[in-house]
Amino acid sequence: MDQLGFIMIAKGFRTFIFGAVSVMTPIYLSVLGYSPFYVGFALFIVIAGNVMSNILLTWYGNMFGRKRFLLVFSALMVFSGLLLFYTTALRLIFLALFLGNISTTGTEAGPFQSIETGVIPSMVSESRRSRIFGVYNLIGYSASSIGALASSLPAYFKQSIAAFKGIYLAYAFVGLLLFIVYTMLNSIEASKKGTGLMYMTKNGLNDIKKISLLFSMDAFGGGFVTQSIMSYWFYLVYHVSLQDLGAIFMVVNIITALSILGSSYIAGRIGNLRTMVFTHLISSAFLVMIPFAGSLTGSLAFLFLRQSTSQMDVPTRQTFMTQIFDESERVSANAVTNTFRSISTLPGSPAVGLALSTGLFYMPYIIGGGTKMLYDASIFALYRKRTR
Repeated sequence: MDQLGFIMIAKGFRTFIFGAVSVMTPIYLSVLGYSPFYVGFALFIVIAGNVMSNILLTWYGNMFGRKRFLLVFSALMVFSGLLLFYTTALRLIFLALFLGNISTTGTEAGPFQSIETGVIPSMVSESRRSRIFGVYNLIGYSASSIGALASSLPAYFKQSIAAFKGIYLAYAFVGLLLFIVYTMLNSIEASKKGTGLMYMTKNGLNDIKKISLLFSMDAFGGGFVTQSIMSYWFYLVYHVSLQDLGAIFMVVNIITALSILGSSYIAGRIGNLRTMVFTHLISSAFLVMIPFAGSLTGSLAFLFLRQSTSQMDVPTRQTFMTQIFDESERVSANAVTNTFRSISTLPGSPAVGLALSTGLFYMPYIIGGGTKMLYDASIFALYRKRTR
């Protein structure tokens, strides 16, 4: 099997377990008796861990080695999963959530994706990049949909603590599988060794600054409506069971995966930037409508409509990054922009925790959708003359 095949396998394993854990973790903490504030703070801890990992990757990825980092992050997943399996102590749960690079979205902005999306373009021709990124994300969301369904397993065991812990044990096992898969990778290291951004061109540094600011705007809004937060929102507002949440977010991720199939086709006709912006604007409009539907059926309808276009910008955004940055700059550019994306999502979880505690159930969607629309307008205005 070639290098690209190993990366696709790793993507599938990883997003499967991320899909399960992102839906399940807020419910697990609720079952343990923790309030919405602590649930929100736990999600804050998860994102903070992703921020730290991306910062380390940015500064030491070329010097320490991309493959070594992948192996270290996989080993931390093993440790995190085992710790969550063995303990219910809040401090140790927080430690595991910080170290494990767990996703709160069912997809990723963490260090694994920063490396993989940085090296994939060098493995395929320029004409195939958009299609390959489409396949990469299709695998991710398809696996995440199965993982979301798997998150409902504890519901079939009366939400026993042991059943939840079994999912975290599976998280550790997936970390071990990733470790094995990543040992098979070769030829993914940077041609230049050094720390930080010392090899970035002046134009590259300017683009990193602008794109980091823009992606931060998008991520700030996204921090209010992560998959973890939305599953918890439906749990609180409509009293949806974990069993039903698993099925709902399986459908959500299936819709997302199917939509990604069309993203490269649309991008081929109107360009990556326009596909990113136009589909994202539509999804944000549907997002704002979710809490105003007035019923579970209506809110789910708007959620599914939102997902039909919400992630079509992901493969096109990844291809957009390959158009803006040179091969030697891409992993660092991905790590930096993902770091700023992760940092910008930090306020969302604790803010939503406080809002839900005080009955402000509309707030996450209004802030999330409104900020995302502002991002779409801004990135289109800045880059529409440079690329389609």
